[in-house]
Parts: sequence; structure tokens; C-alpha cells
Amino acid sequence: MEGVSIRPGSNPFPIPQPMRRKRPLLCRVAVLASLSIAASSLLLLGCGMAAAPSPPSLDLPKTISNLTASRTGNQVDLAWTSPNENTDRLKLKGMVQLRLCRQPQPSAQCETIATISAVPDKPATYTDVLPPALTTGPVRLISYRIFGINKHGKTAGPSNAASLLAGAAPPEVRDLSAQVVARGVILRWQPVPNLSPDTSIQIDRTLVTPAVAPQPAKPKTLSPLRRSTAPVKQKFRVRLLPPDAQHTAATDPGIALDATAQFGLQYTYSVSRVVQQQVGQQTLQLDSSQSPALQVATRDTFPPSAPSGLVAIPISAVMNNGAPEVDLSWSANTEPDLAQYRVYRLDVTTNQPMHRIAPEGDSATGAIVAPAYRDVHLQPGRTYSYAVTAVDTSGNESPRSAEVTVTVPTS
Repeated sequence: MEGVSIRPGSNPFPIPQPMRRKRPLLCRVAVLASLSIAASSLLLLGCGMAAAPSPPSLDLPKTISNLTASRTGNQVDLAWTSPNENTDRLKLKGMVQLRLCRQPQPSAQCETIATISAVPDKPATYTDVLPPALTTGPVRLISYRIFGINKHGKTAGPSNAASLLAGAAPPEVRDLSAQVVARGVILRWQPVPNLSPDTSIQIDRTLVTPAVAPQPAKPKTLSPLRRSTAPVKQKFRVRLLPPDAQHTAATDPGIALDATAQFGLQYTYSVSRVVQQQVGQQTLQLDSSQSPALQVATRDTFPPSAPSGLVAIPISAVMNNGAPEVDLSWSANTEPDLAQYRVYRLDVTTNQPMHRIAPEGDSATGAIVAPAYRDVHLQPGRTYSYAVTAVDTSGNESPRSAEVTVTVPTS
């Protein structure tokens, strides 16, 4: 260009000041061109540049692995623990959305029955009321699954399958009654004929609250279960009576004894009929509706048995340092709640009525706990009759033993 002088290192086409771009102070851009190929690439060298961003999380809840299902009547109770992380191992925020489905048969599609919200990492439950098509007909297999879903309805997959039995449930137990006896609690109900041979009776017992202050003595039973601390809830199984000469099929007994009930407590009982079937490696159970709960207070009003084997041996004053006596002994009672014995005496010579001579009063002081007693308040030459009774920890006194009569020697 004429009239223009260019100095070495200067830019002949300067960029106006407003159009200049500021470059980062800590970074530098280098352009590497390859002459052997048509394309060129830019490499960013230096520091302060952000790394390549990670793909966004789909926020898919982790799959549930502890789903369980149990059926009573026409209701199915589902239970599980809701996930607290997504598949990217990030904590779930807020409530987790779950889709529940029911598979009426192994070859059928799992049908959605509900979509619910649950608290992450907490136990959760849901009750499904079966339609009539699944509460009638022969017993057959159905399954449940749960899907955790994100806000777009996507899922990481189903939970484990929780299987149970569909079909007609066993008939409900009716007319339940209870009677407290010395051996425990007798339950009675209306028996039903023509039950399936794999049917049994299930008794559910719940400890409500003690009816009276608990006694330190052992309960009135020989069962080891009664001597241990029973859990709040227990289940007992009563099998049907096997066929015999009069019955060609198993028979509903209509009666059962709870020999593990303790006296001085309050229980509630409910009874149901259950059917168990083996499906593959699983034993599945189908319960009838439970009977109305029956509350029972187990008050101990049953005395021990009368002592037996009473023997009286008189000893003269000459042989006993001047004081005559009668030594009594008898066979020990075997009731676990036995507290003490009482001794009664009749003065035959003076025709006095039989009355208690030991222990005196109702206090525990001087209680006779061993099957023996020595009577030293006697007159030589008189004839006496003796009897003993047994008393349990509830204060129930047995009938008197058979009497024995003895005459105190005069010399």
C-alpha cells in the first residue's frame, strides 16, 4: 500500500478498541493444524476449564427386594421397606412413588392395582381387596410386585414376587366361646363338616394386660412354655381329627385346650381356619376371616388336690422330756403353685369340733411348707383326729384329707 509504512511486529489491520475481546489471564488457546488432513482440531490447554458434564440422573428408585404378602379372607396385606436411594446411589428426596401390581396367574400380565407415595427407607403396607373372581373357585397361585417410578413414570424394574393363594377361603369360625379350667383355657366353636384334608385350625392369642398383680410362684401347669416369659402374641395350630371307623374324612374337632395360659392375666383369642399347600419350594397359606376377638380373664379359682397319705404317730411324755406330742406326715402335693399346708384337729374325747390349729391366722408367718407337722399342745390320754389341706398362691384351699385318729399315751 502506497504511503503506508509498516513497522516490523505491528498489525497493519488494527482492531478498533470496542471490538477487542478480553482473553482469560490464566488460560491460553493454542491452535494445532495438521497439513496432512483437511480437518483441524482445537485443543484447549491450561486450567480453570470445567470438565465434561455427567449425563443427568434418571432418579430411578432402587428395586424393592423384601415384599411379602399374606391373605385373610378376601384381603391381601402387602408389606415392604421403601427404597431410600436411586440407581445412581443418590438419596431420594421427598416421597417415593410406587406402583403396585397383581398377577392373577403365572402366564398373565401384572395388572396395576394402585399407585401410592411412601416415605423412603421406612416400612410400608398396603391392603388389596380381592375381586370376586379371585375369591371363588379352586385354590390357585397369584403374585404381587412393586415398581418404584420416577416423575416421568419410568422404573428400574419390579420387586421380588410375593406369591399367595387365590380361590375360595376356608369357612369362618363361628360361635367362639372360652372356659377357664385348672389346666388352662378351653376354646369351643361350631365345627364344620367336609373340610379339605389340608385344613387346620389356627388360634391367635394376645396378652392384653395383667388382671391382678403377678405372683412370684410358678403357674399352675407342668408345661415348660408356661414357666417361660410368653411373647405378647402367639399362634397355635390345631389339626383336624383323622378319619376313623365313624368318619371317612378328617373332622373339625370344635374344641381346643390352651394349656400354656397363665392365671391372673387377660388374653384375647381369635380363631381361623387355614389351608396350606406346597407350591414348588414354597408353603403357601390361605386363612379364613378371623372370628371376633374373645377376651378372657384367667382368674385362678381352682384349689389344689386334697393331700393324701396322712399318718399320725403319738409320742408319750416319758419319751419326749415330759411333753407329749403327735408327729404328722403326708405325701407332698405336686401342684407348681402350692403355697402351704393347713392342719386341722378334732378333740374326740371332749367332742370339740374340728378347727385349724396351724398355721395360726392368715399371715404367712409360720406357714407349713413341708408335708409334716408336730402337734405339742396335747393332753395325755385324750383321743384326737387330724386332717390337712393344701393352699395355692391364689389362696384357694383344697378339700381336707382323709382323717386319722390317734390317742396320746399317758405314760
